[in-house]
Amino acid sequence: MRRSILSILLLAVGLAGCGDDVSVTPEQPLPSRTEAVTARAEDPAERFCDVSAPVGQGIPLALPASEGAPLAADGWRWINVWATWCHPCIEEMPLISAWPARLAADHAPVSLSFLSVDQTAEEVTAYRAAHPDMPATARLTDEGGQTALLSAIGLTAGAIPIHILVDPTSHIRCVRTGSLAERDYDTLRDILR
Repeated sequence: MRRSILSILLLAVGLAGCGDDVSVTPEQPLPSRTEAVTARAEDPAERFCDVSAPVGQGIPLALPASEGAPLAADGWRWINVWATWCHPCIEEMPLISAWPARLAADHAPVSLSFLSVDQTAEEVTAYRAAHPDMPATARLTDEGGQTALLSAIGLTAGAIPIHILVDPTSHIRCVRTGSLAERDYDTLRDILR
């Protein structure tokens, strides 16, 4: 009986610290990390991105060497870093592949490029042969691979997928690690405007 009462008290104390900001029901999923932030910054990039800077003031884009499909070279650019073995990367590709057309219609045009961190070109070629609807992709060839990429975009650590938004002045506006979902579209659009 004492153990049950103690367990209930500990649960009540734990729940009291959660506050009333976030309530979850089976019909309503947990909020994204963007939605969960209580302090709202005026710049949507400040709460959405792991690395952000105002247009023209970010890290100049200087990616490690790559091969394959060329990365977009001008205007607003979105580089999606992925790998054939990364399930979240593959899962989000159809969604994000459709977004450039929507973004253009919403007055936020962007060129989307894919950059693989697979170790060999054969891995990417085999994957694309098995998935013909897969977009063209570049692949890192630099010996430093993903570590060199992380350093070049201002991260000390990170997991793929990684989304890099580059402004028209070729400076990094936003780096976001992790998958995107439909609920992230409006924030992404606002960053690109």
